[in-house]
Amino acid sequence: MEEPPAVKLTCRESEVLRLLALGLSNRLIARKLGISEKTAKNHLSSIYLKIGATDRTQAALYARHIGLLCPGKAISPVPAPPSVSAGNAMPGGPALTARERGVLRLLALGLSNRLIARELGISEKTVKNHLSSIYLKIGATDRTQAALYAQYVDLAS
Repeated sequence: MEEPPAVKLTCRESEVLRLLALGLSNRLIARKLGISEKTAKNHLSSIYLKIGATDRTQAALYARHIGLLCPGKAISPVPAPPSVSAGNAMPGGPALTARERGVLRLLALGLSNRLIARELGISEKTVKNHLSSIYLKIGATDRTQAALYAQYVDLAS
C-alpha cells in the first residue's frame, strides 16, 4: 500500500477509520456512531479510495501508522491467552511456531494470502491453515485483528 502525500479525511471518516483500527466490525462501528451499517460501509469505501487501501487490514494499519489512535496508548485489539510456553513465544503473547510468526509478520505488512504464499514458497491453502491456527492462538476473529495484534507485539517491524 502506497501512502498518498496528503490525505484529507472528513471528521466522520477519521472516526470510522479509528474505530476500524480498534478492530470493530461494520455493525459495531455503525452502532457506536449512530449510523446505518450501509453508511459505515460507504464511509469505508471512501476512506479506502482516499488512502489507497484495498481492504480493512490495510486501512487499519494505515490508521495505526498515522497515529490515529492516541499514540501514547498501547491498544491490544485481541487479548493474549494466558498459557504461554517458553521457547517460541512472543513476549507477553501466545506460543506461535516460527512459520506462524512469519505468516503473521507478512499479514501485518498488508500482504494478501496469495502474496504471503509466494513470499514463503507455500500454497495459499497452507497460508489459510496457518492463519486459522494463529487466530485460534491469539483470540482473533479476522485478519484485521491479527494484523493489529502483530503490530501490538511489534512483529511487523
